[in-house]
Amino acid sequence: MSNNRLSVLAFHQHSLKVHAARALVFCVLLPFTVAGGEILRSADNFDASFSLPDLSDRKQSLSDYHGRVVLVNFWASWCPPCIYEMPALLRLQKRFADQPFEILALNVGEKKYRVMKFVRLINFDLPVLLDTSSDTFNHWGVETLPTSFLVGADGHIRYKIRGDPDWENQYTLAVLEQLLSETAQFSGGQPAITDSDNDTRQNEAEQ
Repeated sequence: MSNNRLSVLAFHQHSLKVHAARALVFCVLLPFTVAGGEILRSADNFDASFSLPDLSDRKQSLSDYHGRVVLVNFWASWCPPCIYEMPALLRLQKRFADQPFEILALNVGEKKYRVMKFVRLINFDLPVLLDTSSDTFNHWGVETLPTSFLVGADGHIRYKIRGDPDWENQYTLAVLEQLLSETAQFSGGQPAITDSDNDTRQNEAEQ
């Protein structure tokens, strides 16, 4: 084998090693992604707070939503399960549009211009907050994307969801409706009227 061919072969082997090393570093630095998910009662005991800018550079804090049930969703534009979950989140917000319920989508580790381009591309109109430094991601103990938290009206985390639990199945909706039924003590009014309440009233009217 000629010296030239040996040199080319050595160059390609070196390039492969460099690309493999870069890929390994990339995978280590980024969180894992998961598709399926389940809702688990949270036993986490930490200061569940944040103050992050939205896409209009306005700071938003979790405390701004005291008295409301908040779904905090950690996501990234490079995460396929996150993207798959987004239409269901939009439908969920629409379903509970007249209830004390909010969804906050916390983007993890990406620059503002990239996030803005992405949300415009897919017409994602939920409130998006920028956790560019990943500080909130780390403080909340998130390890995979997507990960969501259900925060009760009292500001405490009640459930942690690793992956997409299917936001439209009956168990998931029942969990949300239970949390919404607890909001009355914070608003001083009547409990939020859920789909289950409406079904009961309709059945009573038909009898």
